[in-house]
Amino acid sequence: MTLLELTGLAAALAASAAVAAATLAPAAPGGTAVGRPAPESPLATQDERGYDGRVTFARIQFESGGRSFGDFGRGGREPPWAHDHPRADRNFSNILGELTAIDTDADNYRAIRMDDPEVFKYPVIYVVEVGSWNPSQAEVEALGEYIAKGGFMIVDDFRDRQIYQLQAILAQAVPGMEILEVPPDHEIFDSFYYIEDPYSLIPPYGGNRPVYLGVYEDNDPAKRLLAILNYNNDIAEYWEYSDRGFYPIDLSNEAYQFGVNYFMYALTH
Repeated sequence: MTLLELTGLAAALAASAAVAAATLAPAAPGGTAVGRPAPESPLATQDERGYDGRVTFARIQFESGGRSFGDFGRGGREPPWAHDHPRADRNFSNILGELTAIDTDADNYRAIRMDDPEVFKYPVIYVVEVGSWNPSQAEVEALGEYIAKGGFMIVDDFRDRQIYQLQAILAQAVPGMEILEVPPDHEIFDSFYYIEDPYSLIPPYGGNRPVYLGVYEDNDPAKRLLAILNYNNDIAEYWEYSDRGFYPIDLSNEAYQFGVNYFMYALTH
């Protein structure tokens, strides 16, 4: 199933990426649900140790603003790229190191810009709130080069019209690419944990059914997956509060399984 079929907005998506980018809607601030603990300041806790040779959770840091499809920032308290950071990054890095043979730990995460040459040292990058991502030409080119060299991208925490912004970015970074649905029996859902029903992980904010989209090498689903896109979902929300009791344990555990599988697939393909 293609992106056109998934959204039911074939007429809008048939336009070129340039047209889509030119018609982006003004950003609108979001907020935090009542009852959640206040997020930590990303500036106060960002890991600045740099590369040490181990597998690192690398979150893409970016400037937002201008015209984009839905700026779901945190009410001015943190930039969109930092949603769930640093707690989610720290908690997931700890789980990845504890449950697998991957050499990492709770402190081995960092935020990095896409146009930073150091980004090529990290085999997996993680991006959120892509509706607010307005990359420079240098960042778009770096993303295309990163994917061409074998890097793997996880896109999380985006929904609704934000897909248009991501489509426009990827169309420039990887010309000719198609965003396709990743079927529930794809090996990424069985690369470490066997996830029988990927759709059972409901979005933490409710509403739409989650959809797993991807970008494949040569647009061929039989070849390597280059990026996994958690459309209408936010698995890092579960990671962030897994040690706070805010969400049910079974949902938090399942969210970790997705993350571990994504990393294991990326590092073995």
